Amino acid sequence: MQDIDTTSTQSLVDRYYEEEKAKREREQTLAAFTMRMDANDLAMLNVIARRFRKNRDEIAQEVLSNALIDLFARLDAGERKLLARDADEAARSLADEIAEENGIHSVEIKTGVWANHDRQITKIERKKAKMQESGNRPQSNSADNDDADTDDEAAAQTGNQTDNQPMTAQNDSAPAAAMTTEPENTDQSTEETTEHKEESQPMSMFGS
Repeated sequence: MQDIDTTSTQSLVDRYYEEEKAKREREQTLAAFTMRMDANDLAMLNVIARRFRKNRDEIAQEVLSNALIDLFARLDAGERKLLARDADEAARSLADEIAEENGIHSVEIKTGVWANHDRQITKIERKKAKMQESGNRPQSNSADNDDADTDDEAAAQTGNQTDNQPMTAQNDSAPAAAMTTEPENTDQSTEETTEHKEESQPMSMFGS
C-alpha cells in the first residue's frame, strides 16, 4: 500500500526498482541460446523489435515459446503425453545447469508445465469434437422430421379418401330411394284420379 508521505510520482521510482529486480531474477533463470537465421527472417525480427521498442532477443524468445506450443499441440495425443512427461522431467536438471552458469544457487521453475499444456489441448480437442457432433445432429433430425411429415401427409390423404367414401355411397343411394318412392306416388295419384272420375259421372236413370 502506498505510504501517505510518498507522492504518486515518487511511487514510480519504487515500481521501477521492482521491475528491475524482477527482470534481473528472470534473466538469471534463462539459458543462452545461439541461433543462426536467414537474412530475411532476421530483418523482420529487427523491424518488429524496433516497431514495438523491444529487445530483439525478447521478441525471438516469445516467438519461439509460442511456436513450441503450436508444434506440441500438433503431435499425436498419445505421443504428446509421453513427450510432455519427458520434457517436465528434463526441466529440473536444465534449471540446475542454468543456475550454475549464472552463478546462483538454484532457479525456481514451474513444474508440470508441459503436462498442463497437454491437458488444456486435450480439453480443447474434445470440445471441438463435441461441437462437430452436435452440429451434425440437427441435419439427421431434420431428415427424420421430413420423413415423418411425409408419412403424416400420406396418412391424412388416406383418411380424407376414407371419409369421403360414405358420403359418395349416401349420395349414390339417394337417387335410388327417390326412384323407388316415385311409383308409389304415381299409383296413388292414378287411384285418386279414377275415383274422382267415377264420382263425377252422372248416375244412370235406369240403375237399380
